[in-house]
Amino acid sequence: MSTILECIRTVGRGERGRKPLSFEQAYQVMDEYLDGQFDDDQMAMLLMLIRVQNETRQEIAGFVKAFQSRMPDLGADIDWPCYAGKRTSAGKPWHLLSAKILADNGYKVLLHGYHDTSGNREHAEDYLAALNISVADSAEHARQLLEENGITYLPLHHFAPQAETMIGWKRRYGLRTPINTVVRALNPGGAQYGLRGSFHPGFQQLHAEVESEIGNTQAVISFKGQSGESEYNPKVSQTVWLGTPDTVQSFYWAEQMLTEIPLPSDCPFNTPEDDRVMMANTVVASLAAVLFAECRDKENAFRKAYELWKKYIQSNKL
Repeated sequence: MSTILECIRTVGRGERGRKPLSFEQAYQVMDEYLDGQFDDDQMAMLLMLIRVQNETRQEIAGFVKAFQSRMPDLGADIDWPCYAGKRTSAGKPWHLLSAKILADNGYKVLLHGYHDTSGNREHAEDYLAALNISVADSAEHARQLLEENGITYLPLHHFAPQAETMIGWKRRYGLRTPINTVVRALNPGGAQYGLRGSFHPGFQQLHAEVESEIGNTQAVISFKGQSGESEYNPKVSQTVWLGTPDTVQSFYWAEQMLTEIPLPSDCPFNTPEDDRVMMANTVVASLAAVLFAECRDKENAFRKAYELWKKYIQSNKL
């Protein structure tokens, strides 16, 4: 029996007989799909069945590993997936400014994402020019831009075109598949630190567990992002998850909105003045989340994030 049929039977049997795929099964079936050994409809059926049962860490990790086996190491320091976009009521994608500030301070930041034009959301891709962030047209181009500028945005179709096709299956079948979880974890730059924003309960822990299962990064922080995007919302209290090769840990972070915070006189996103306190806190909180993955100390991470924000404000007043 072929791998795809065996996997469909594994997850699609009756309630008593079905079970999730192992890491090895998930890796093999995705590897064979990416090699073109069976058609889209079979893979779509498998993914739909997995979604109905809720994807496991082993399934997602196996799928991710199959994609990563085809990706070069671009030498990034920070992996920043941008797939959800933000609801227009939640403001512009301010997290991009967090990424740019890190790049301006010596980190190599690889942004990657998919621009879904069908939804009413503010996508990162539409605001890159405001921060002079270049878009890479290939993985090799991304490597070059990281060396030159410390930051770039690599669209999904330039490093995993089949994943973009799979995201499009939602329009065909009316249901999201686990690929939406997979793409956030692809880490095409081979970064040692990353962040994962998601919306639905349970996925914050799942993302941390997937990173621990794969074991390619030093640490990834996972949280409920603004509108599901990789942007930390400072107005909420929540449990954040840290995934490392050795362990998965949870931390409770209380709301942390500063009323006295330096504000830019000229916002690159044309953020209204009434929203600039929220913008500034969001940038600092998103910076702190990334820095926490690096130092594992929230107070130090927040202190450094705040200093980087003040430095940015001062440099733009000169």
